[in-house]
Amino acid sequence: MGASLSTEMNESITENVSVVARGEEASLVDARLTEFQSLSAEIVDLFYTQTLSPDSISTPAEVCEAFSNIILRHWDLCCIIIYLRDEDGHLRESAIHAHEHFDEAKARAVGERFAAEVERKGGELQTWLDENGAEVSDESDKILRAILEETGLHAGVAVPIHARGMLVGALVAITVFPERLRAALSGLRFIAAPVVIGIGNARRAEALRDQHKRIEHLVEELRQHSHALEEANRELRRVAHYRSLFLARMSHELRTPLTSILGFAEILLDHEPLTEAQHRFCEKIQSSGLQLQSRLTQLVDLSRLEAGQSELFLHEFSLRELLRESCGAVARLAQKQSVTIDCDAKADFPSIVSDEGKLRQVLYNFFAHAISRSPEGEAVRIYAESLPPSQFQIIIEDKGETIQDMSSIFEPVDIDAPSEKATNMNELGLAISRRLIDVLGGTVKLESPDASGLRVVIQLPVRPTEGV
Repeated sequence: MGASLSTEMNESITENVSVVARGEEASLVDARLTEFQSLSAEIVDLFYTQTLSPDSISTPAEVCEAFSNIILRHWDLCCIIIYLRDEDGHLRESAIHAHEHFDEAKARAVGERFAAEVERKGGELQTWLDENGAEVSDESDKILRAILEETGLHAGVAVPIHARGMLVGALVAITVFPERLRAALSGLRFIAAPVVIGIGNARRAEALRDQHKRIEHLVEELRQHSHALEEANRELRRVAHYRSLFLARMSHELRTPLTSILGFAEILLDHEPLTEAQHRFCEKIQSSGLQLQSRLTQLVDLSRLEAGQSELFLHEFSLRELLRESCGAVARLAQKQSVTIDCDAKADFPSIVSDEGKLRQVLYNFFAHAISRSPEGEAVRIYAESLPPSQFQIIIEDKGETIQDMSSIFEPVDIDAPSEKATNMNELGLAISRRLIDVLGGTVKLESPDASGLRVVIQLPVRPTEGV
């Protein structure tokens, strides 16, 4: 890069010097050539510094400052101002360097006028008060001459900076010594292109630094979120452990007296002469006790499933018999609801290998849910289908109300709307059944085929699959 850049600069130097040579003596040409070579060396050194030590010259303003210092060292002009195009498309001051005895405010006023004219015309501007101004006809040139006179300056030059055919900036030099500015004119033109390169490098480096900072910020945020998630997971595991422990102890503490209550209720019903009212009260005690016993079992089952403590006891059995027995188990519930059970248990359905107890529990919960949803006089249809080569499905259809949010069926408790319905134990049974189906290696799908009703499709393997 350095060799190529030096070659291009030397060619540019030779071209500039050849122009100057037409009107100057050989000695002046040699001096000018030496000056341009020194200028080229400083520009290359600046680019190396910018590349190898990007923090030292890291912004467009610092690049402009560095080039302004180079110009001032070579030609000792009163003031150098570099303008860059902003997002609005106008030239704005990027860097200014003035002689210590020169009024910077006056320099800015002159520089802004020159920059505005460059932006308007798009070309180079030169104003010399030591030349005859009687022939000046351009109104803008008259204004520039006037503002130079007001500030005590004698010459000003504005060199446009182009990139890809577009005006991207301007380099303005003003002085009280016109001869110095004339001597620097070729150097100012020569240095305009490297200014664009340096500014482009600075902007790219600045964009990379910003991107690096954003990445570091995102990484830090990710680290903090990961730490927070780890803490939350630890807390969840701790809460789950205490909940499982509580449920286990609560089940044990409640089951002991509940067993006694159920036992005495059975003795009273079977062996004691009771009046009709007493018999009815004992039946109520027994029914409520059995319901409570069932709920305790469900809570313990859910706790074990969430803790991953459920085991499978696989054996071969008849799916037809299981469906027939499960339909019989909910027959009394259907009778109370005035609902008919249409159970299609095909005689030729093959036997399956699974956990019969868990599958029976799944079917009971879904059958009871379908019955509880169905209006009086309607039927719940239950049937099984083979899905070659290695699966089968059980379908349960009811004519209950349409469910808007299907996923809510498997939520055991609705926190947002706590009510008696929200904590319905049928829904707790469905939540357990959903997890049991996962344990059995199957899936469950909910559909609403008609304007009303619910269709539950339970799909399971005929034989246990690997990992189940």
